[in-house]
Amino acid sequence: MEADAFVIDIPLRSGYEAAGHGLSRRRGVIVALSDAGLTGWGEFVELPGYSPETTETALASLAGSPVTHSNPMAVSARRTAELDLEAKTRGVSLAELLGASPGPVPAGAVVARFGDVAATLSEAAERVAEGYRKLKIKIGPGFDLEPLAELRNRYPDLALAADANGAYRPGEVPSGLDEVDLLYLEQPYRPETGWEAFARLRANLSTPICLDESITGLPTLRSAIAAAACDAVNVKPARLVGLRAAVEIHDLAVDAGLGLVVGGLLETGIGRAASAALARLPGFTFPADLSASGRYWDRDLTTPEWELVDGTLEVMDRPGIGVEVDADYLDEIAESRHSLPH
Repeated sequence: MEADAFVIDIPLRSGYEAAGHGLSRRRGVIVALSDAGLTGWGEFVELPGYSPETTETALASLAGSPVTHSNPMAVSARRTAELDLEAKTRGVSLAELLGASPGPVPAGAVVARFGDVAATLSEAAERVAEGYRKLKIKIGPGFDLEPLAELRNRYPDLALAADANGAYRPGEVPSGLDEVDLLYLEQPYRPETGWEAFARLRANLSTPICLDESITGLPTLRSAIAAAACDAVNVKPARLVGLRAAVEIHDLAVDAGLGLVVGGLLETGIGRAASAALARLPGFTFPADLSASGRYWDRDLTTPEWELVDGTLEVMDRPGIGVEVDADYLDEIAESRHSLPH
């Protein structure tokens, strides 16, 4: 087996501004595991402000033997490549390997123009025109009710969610959010905030509370359930140390009667393919935070590129992640290539 890591640094088509952080470019690592003429692919995404992991720490973690849980997103990249290779070796889709099946995934676009109402409304109009039926808006103190209320006024039938990325402190979330008819409010407080604060907010709002960064694995999900701290969970495989762990979160959440949504991390088509396969599991009742390739990239790393069709992304009935990696383009944009332990 050959194992390689490609460091990439690619520009976003448009800026990305959430509460506390913004991006115009996105660094990361593409992991390739090759054996018997087949290659499995995984992706690490560097997201300052969301995770302390960096491209450098990911490379160090991936080069170690064994890879540890100290860098969950790097571990996830390796494990995703392993699962992709396993699925291709078996001749089944990644979705089937996870216990799901290929097919359409209801898609959603994230609008991250924090602090700029006009830009938020303008981008939202673009996404609706492109065919997205769900939008998630990045909000925070001082930037919440105004853009959300205007969007609800303009698009009364739009599935609308809001994500604070932990920007509020207890007592700061405006009760007026209930008037906007949101699918859910995601991660209102920082993860270190006690479960009691989330539970109190949930009791005081009719808007469902969805947890993202607070849920790092089965123990934290069990604690959140015991505290009645949430109505739903945003599942990002990278944050949870891989797809298998994400399936375990899915199963526990379903048993507890919680809603589920698959989140995105500004992935290329490689990471998006893995998340879309996960989103085919039956418990993911909310449209995913997964967009077409053209949402973020002038050119994606996969062929075919991901396209929005009737508000959905199609998980292909093909072995593995279901899309091919454009190896020539990857070589073109890679800053460096590193051999990894098998």
